[in-house]
Amino acid sequence: MSDSDLLFGADDPLIEIEPKLPFSSGKKWRLLIVDDEEQVHKVTSLVLGNCHFDHAPVELVHAYSMVEAQKILHDQAPFALALVDVVMETDDAGLRLVQYIREELKDNDIRLVLRTGQPGQAPEETVIAKYDINDYKNKTELTSTKLKTLLYSTLRSYRDIRAIAANRQGLYNLIEATSKIVDAHKLPIFASAVLAEIGTLLNLDEDAVCTHTPVDAIAAQATQQKYSILAATGKIKEQLDNNQSLPSQIVEYFDKAKNEHHSLCEDSVYIGYYNTSLVGENLLYVKPNSALDKMGSHLLDIYTRCVAITHHNLSQKSKIQGSRAELVYVLSETIEKRSASDANHVRRVSKMAFLLAQKAGLNDNACERIKLAAPLHDIGTIGISDDLLTKQGQFTAEDRAAMALHTDIGATILGVSRRPILRMASIIAAQHHEHWDGNGQPKQLKGTQIDIAARIVSLVDVIDALGRDKSYRPAFNQQEIAQFIREQTGTQFDPELAPMALELLDDFQKIRVQHTEV
Repeated sequence: MSDSDLLFGADDPLIEIEPKLPFSSGKKWRLLIVDDEEQVHKVTSLVLGNCHFDHAPVELVHAYSMVEAQKILHDQAPFALALVDVVMETDDAGLRLVQYIREELKDNDIRLVLRTGQPGQAPEETVIAKYDINDYKNKTELTSTKLKTLLYSTLRSYRDIRAIAANRQGLYNLIEATSKIVDAHKLPIFASAVLAEIGTLLNLDEDAVCTHTPVDAIAAQATQQKYSILAATGKIKEQLDNNQSLPSQIVEYFDKAKNEHHSLCEDSVYIGYYNTSLVGENLLYVKPNSALDKMGSHLLDIYTRCVAITHHNLSQKSKIQGSRAELVYVLSETIEKRSASDANHVRRVSKMAFLLAQKAGLNDNACERIKLAAPLHDIGTIGISDDLLTKQGQFTAEDRAAMALHTDIGATILGVSRRPILRMASIIAAQHHEHWDGNGQPKQLKGTQIDIAARIVSLVDVIDALGRDKSYRPAFNQQEIAQFIREQTGTQFDPELAPMALELLDDFQKIRVQHTEV
């Protein structure tokens, strides 16, 4: 009996079977034939060589020993299916190859089918129980029809396994992308984060290497002037950076989604549309680097909903933060009005402190907290008499001692709260008159014993005060302010923060002009 007799029955005609499946992979299905008999390779190629599955051809690769198969699998993966002879250079070569694939290569996706012409040497029940294979066939069973049936069933299984893996990767990308946009605390940062993650989100190709090459994408907000651009990537960003207008085709897509009040997927382009009462209509244009399939479109739908929810929450948070900041300003300004200081002093100190905190490399949360806490630095003056606060001219030593009490009063008022911003404000209130060299008030703290937030506020508080007219002196100009800061660096002021503040003097002046005295 020849190998061809083992593979095909005499009455088994060579017929072509191509299943009619709805989706196409657009790739070749790679099949590895491992057998030490040349005739087995020939007849297998004769039957399967022209087969197609899911509208893609089957590519056959040949190996004639376990060692050759190992090298091919290591260097040329992935394969969808391997037809492996049990007995080759050794009686268990095929079984050892299976172990190599599963245990060393860690390839659990490839479908493995053992074929044998000597079933008694490796009993079927024992082999299937012991080895991670998907089928075990006696060569006498494999007529041409059955071989093709085996091919289609294993390829269908492989395709579904890869689809599940792609879905899992897509879900992972979705979670990662969503978590990153949730961390964005400002709208432009949020919009940029959304676009930055879309390329990764759409990387669902099983053979692709994950890259961060930006897709052509743009996030926009509908306004009375048509569309306000929040962020862009790819070629669109280049166009907008060169002062070109938004392409008319994108405007047409936006108009269509806006008029139909839902997301669109057409012409290999995705248009996300979401509308909430708080933030209004927002649109997302995405043109992937390759054709967008159903799964990619579905993931973008889910992602767009996540974006909408996050955008809504971000806008609510922004409004709450704005209200909270305004409340702090109003409270601080009310207290400042009791003294000779102008009310806008607290706004200027807040903005200056924020800039200096950024310059010093503090993280976004710390900078925001300093911005909100800084206006409360002199809240303790509420416990100082009006006569002292409104006194004209220079203070006496007794006046300065009484005035110094406002630091402890402020720290006590704010220190009862457990809120991070108010706790920071309490520290600032307590320490903003301490000096780097230890000669400040009230506790003569020295160097880094003084909290970084207090050191920042202390510096900008003096800079703003020097730039204002006093009853006993005129306002300092920029050069005079810079000279004073240099003279006090290392004594009153932190020697690392002071040079940073000098670099920001022009920005501080802009803040002073924006918030003039009232």
